[in-house]
Amino acid sequence: MKKLQDLITDEKIIHQGKSQIVKGISNNTEKVDKDYAFFAIKGTKFDGHNFVEEAIKKGATTVFIQQPELAEKIKKSFPDVNIVFSENTRKSLAIAANKFYDEPSKSIKVLGITGTNGKTTVSNLLAQYYEIAGYKVGVIGTINYRVADEIISSGHTTPDPIEWFKTLKTMKDKGANVVVAEVSSHAADQLRVYSTIFRGGVFTNLTQDHLDYHKTMENYFLAKREFFNQIQLFNPNAIASINLDDPYGKRIYQDFKDKIDTITYGLENGDFRIKNYKLSLFQTEFTAYYQGKDLTFKTNLRGFFNILNIASAVSLLIKDNFDLDFLVEATQKLKPIKGRFEVVEGKNFICVVDYAHTPDALENILKSLNAIKQNRIITVFGAGGNRDKTKRPLMGNVAERLSDIVILTSDNPRDEEPMDIINDILEGITDKSKVIIEEDRRKAIEKAVKIAKDNDIVLVAGKGHETYQIVKDKVLHFDDREVIEEILKEL
Repeated sequence: MKKLQDLITDEKIIHQGKSQIVKGISNNTEKVDKDYAFFAIKGTKFDGHNFVEEAIKKGATTVFIQQPELAEKIKKSFPDVNIVFSENTRKSLAIAANKFYDEPSKSIKVLGITGTNGKTTVSNLLAQYYEIAGYKVGVIGTINYRVADEIISSGHTTPDPIEWFKTLKTMKDKGANVVVAEVSSHAADQLRVYSTIFRGGVFTNLTQDHLDYHKTMENYFLAKREFFNQIQLFNPNAIASINLDDPYGKRIYQDFKDKIDTITYGLENGDFRIKNYKLSLFQTEFTAYYQGKDLTFKTNLRGFFNILNIASAVSLLIKDNFDLDFLVEATQKLKPIKGRFEVVEGKNFICVVDYAHTPDALENILKSLNAIKQNRIITVFGAGGNRDKTKRPLMGNVAERLSDIVILTSDNPRDEEPMDIINDILEGITDKSKVIIEEDRRKAIEKAVKIAKDNDIVLVAGKGHETYQIVKDKVLHFDDREVIEEILKEL
């Protein structure tokens, strides 16, 4: 419970109602209760200003609006309600949520990871390093929200501001002194983490994804850039780790090198530079050059892209004053992340489950598999419905170039017809003789496993850690790893 005055900053109370107490905050009328503050937000599908009256009838005694012309109508119908005018109700909601939940980021170390690919892996690696160092760590991300081994809720990349600050407070109350979070482009664009005091941020890369929302790559980049803008705005002593091999990373570095204490990493560029590496199916080894010294890292994580994931985590930890020898030693203890280059062994071949669902991620995993393959690569994948359609033929092209056999199937088709999605992917494939089409994902995986020969690699891409499939309005249980194991048992 808070006083209204404690939740506002630049906003103006344009009409004072009876109660100045705020027992809860919401931007969703379904979650409004007695003495709540309701924030009217214009979203991509709905405008919260159209639901102000409904929120008041459900118990809201304060409304935040950014359409001043509504004020007279509200005042006339509901004279007991506080009306607060805001230039930007998204921003106001984030600031109010932060204050309502007692500004948790003031007393815990919060680290944010953004980029198209690698967010989940890097955040989980950072969590492991901090845990090995003795910290109690919270993780907010795609797989789940957890503190140490206690799962708080199932995950999605970045929650709305209310859930974000509530989760930070819950984690703090459970004893976490570090929280590592994935920060999506949507979250930065929609100010979901605005006013958080981040200790630091990581930029992994930027490749095509989410153009259904951002429309252009430049808009997508500006949303990622906005995250670093917010970091430096609320913490003048923040640190950052940026991939300098990525052209968008170079732009972020140029924009923020004088505002944020930054370290860079990469294969060709960076303060922490990868010199050489060895890949195998069971271990990865690489040498990095940092401040005149060569450091050799060994890890059970597989694939070249995991070298860059480790480099991004290690470089941020260097900035956070971690000892280099500790980081080398801790890297050997890192555990693989669920659904990221996850290996399931068959009798004489292997299956790999990976979350790769963008052209770049699919290319990365396939290049890593090509570096260690002894025979053929059979790739099973689809693409999500109601999402960026322009990436589908690009993924088809990648799969054709880097696989011996491609099996096209369903991912999460949502409201689209699976064959329409498959046909979009096919547009990027020249040699159709390489392709097998099987809409049913279970049957597609079964086909791949049944045609696998000695020393083949079967890659099942796109869903990774997910344990569901979304078809129309149904959410069905589906776990790629589980399906593979069942099929192998049957065989």
